Amino acid sequence: MPSIFIGLLAQVTSKSTFIFSPPLFWLVAGVSLCLAEFFLPKPWLRRTKFISLMMGVSALIVSLILWRAGITLGFIWQYIMYDGFNLQVLYWMGLSLSSVIWIRPMFFRSKNYTVRDATEAITLTDILPGQTGRVLYEGSSWQAFCENYEIAIAPNQKVYVLRIEGNTLIVAPEILFHS
Repeated sequence: MPSIFIGLLAQVTSKSTFIFSPPLFWLVAGVSLCLAEFFLPKPWLRRTKFISLMMGVSALIVSLILWRAGITLGFIWQYIMYDGFNLQVLYWMGLSLSSVIWIRPMFFRSKNYTVRDATEAITLTDILPGQTGRVLYEGSSWQAFCENYEIAIAPNQKVYVLRIEGNTLIVAPEILFHS
């Protein structure tokens, strides 16, 4: 009996305790890509801001999915390591691409466009209270909304552009400034 126990102990201790599994690979790749974001040169960061971070987070997600799937389904990673690697790369690429397209833009602030002081425009259509109309501003026709909800502005009237909200100009009639 002791010789069988010693034989089993020898088999258990002779095996490597470190197995490089797919979840571990994706974990290392994800952490490396996330850290690369901090060490990239500044000129590169202007063009590629947050791309390596998004790719790293995607690799971490793939690692988490593979780790949970391995626990739930009882994978033996030695048999799956190389056979399903193409699918793992495909999932990682899909997650990376979708996060770069849809999540990355959320980190950037939109530029606030400022209007110069006392910028003038001419109304092309009526601007009724609470409704939009059209104005001629810097040679282009723009959708416009009156700042004061109680005033109607007739066509061919001079208005002042107060600000831009999206594609709509917020205007005020010249009468308000001269009274």
